[in-house]
Amino acid sequence: MNPAYAPADRAEGRSSTTGVNDVADPREAPAISVTEVIAGIHRVALGTATVGYIQFTGDRFVSLLGSVYNTSVEVAQTLTLDTAVRRLLLA
Repeated sequence: MNPAYAPADRAEGRSSTTGVNDVADPREAPAISVTEVIAGIHRVALGTATVGYIQFTGDRFVSLLGSVYNTSVEVAQTLTLDTAVRRLLLA
């Protein structure tokens, strides 16, 4: 490998591995909130930021990724609200 093209982390002697103290404390993670904003449509927020929406279509829950409902994109269809929220947060 040509040292002139080495990544900045390696060129400056920094390690790219994660240490024990680098892992975030789960107690400090932002809260996940699910709020029904209109009948059949739930807003999912992580802290104060909207992650997306869950739309109930009668027999399934559709996970929509995006902070604005009209422009959000479908990322999953599930049978439970809990699973729909998880899939949205992992998208």
